[in-house]
Amino acid sequence: MVEFEIVKGDITRFPAEAIVNAANRYLEHGGGVAYAIAKAAAGDPREYIRISKEAMREQLGKDHIEHGEVVVTPAMRLEKHGIRYVIHTVGPYCGGIWDEDKKEKLRKAILGALRKAEELGVKTIAFPAVSAGIYGCPLEEVVKTFKEVIDEFEREAGSVERVYLVLYSEKDYERALRAV
Repeated sequence: MVEFEIVKGDITRFPAEAIVNAANRYLEHGGGVAYAIAKAAAGDPREYIRISKEAMREQLGKDHIEHGEVVVTPAMRLEKHGIRYVIHTVGPYCGGIWDEDKKEKLRKAILGALRKAEELGVKTIAFPAVSAGIYGCPLEEVVKTFKEVIDEFEREAGSVERVYLVLYSEKDYERALRAV
């Protein structure tokens, strides 16, 4: 059984074996949680961008990722918190508009990261609210989609035991709890 828990905290310090980065398709890590993870992992975000782009070329053979594709990079300085991997995924850009297409893209992004965590053999994985920040998707819909995808993933899960949705602000944490 895969347990899903919504928690308040800083994903760059959250003690999960893998954390997920809500990235853009070029792994530029220019803002939001992507920048925070890059800075925490490498100290210099530009260095982590370089590492991420190199990993993307090695793992996918191209210079961008699509919804559902993921890239794994080392946790580097995040290892002191028990984090072993950073899994980069791309959610949809909503700009405040939510529809079935956006939901499907988010579903693919979440499921891709969960399947990669399974492949890596991790027991715990922590996600930010992918697409709910600077990508403008409604937090409540993002949370509901997370719950649906995790329920679906449970049928194929082996190693993954716990999935965390980590919200940084108290306000978002409270909103997320009300959404499920």
